[in-house]
Amino acid sequence: MLDARAITALAHERGAYAVWDLAHSAGSVPVDLNGWNADLAVGCTYKYLNGGPGSPGFLYVRSDLIEALEQPIAGWFSHANQFAMAEQYEPASSIRRFVVGTPPMLSLVGAACGIEVTLEAGIDAIRAKSIALTETFIDGISGMPEHGFTVVTPLDPAGRGSHVTLARDNALQISKALRARHLIPDFRSPNLIRFGFAPLYTTFDEVDRAIATIGSVMDSGEYLTIPASSDRVT
Repeated sequence: MLDARAITALAHERGAYAVWDLAHSAGSVPVDLNGWNADLAVGCTYKYLNGGPGSPGFLYVRSDLIEALEQPIAGWFSHANQFAMAEQYEPASSIRRFVVGTPPMLSLVGAACGIEVTLEAGIDAIRAKSIALTETFIDGISGMPEHGFTVVTPLDPAGRGSHVTLARDNALQISKALRARHLIPDFRSPNLIRFGFAPLYTTFDEVDRAIATIGSVMDSGEYLTIPASSDRVT
């Protein structure tokens, strides 16, 4: 993870805005946009906010910048008075000026449920479990040096989020073999396998079973029979 406060300050010293991508942060690590003095941030609700597939993204704009910025895609919901049916477009003075069109209500319901549970659990407890889950996984992989994996994710918990990425030759074939065993990683070219740990519902038993499955796939060598084709694995 990066020092968001320091990077934001550096951007401001150079006369630039700082825009933060919270896709892998919101819902897994503490985020303090006000404390960072961040200008803008974007993120999604389908990952660690647990909104499920298709749940909407979100935008943060620092309050003093809202009226200074323009939304390039003007939508009906961004009007100052959307029911006035005025001939001229006048953007809202609030964050609503960045809304494009009718909100996806069914998707918002799923996002709301995930956010409510996240708030109920509390980000500090979520972060503590995330660290424990990823440390358990890293320890398990490190305990199998014969399989040749390199943990490229920072070993210091302060430097990582809720992912662990492994590097190894034959990463694509290994990823496919794991998927066939119902363990679903992300493959990233050329040789990376990424595992995500959603603290709200991932259990330590599941982490132990994942480690055992990886060891079994490597011991059997079954991944060597899988073609190294470039079809999508994510």
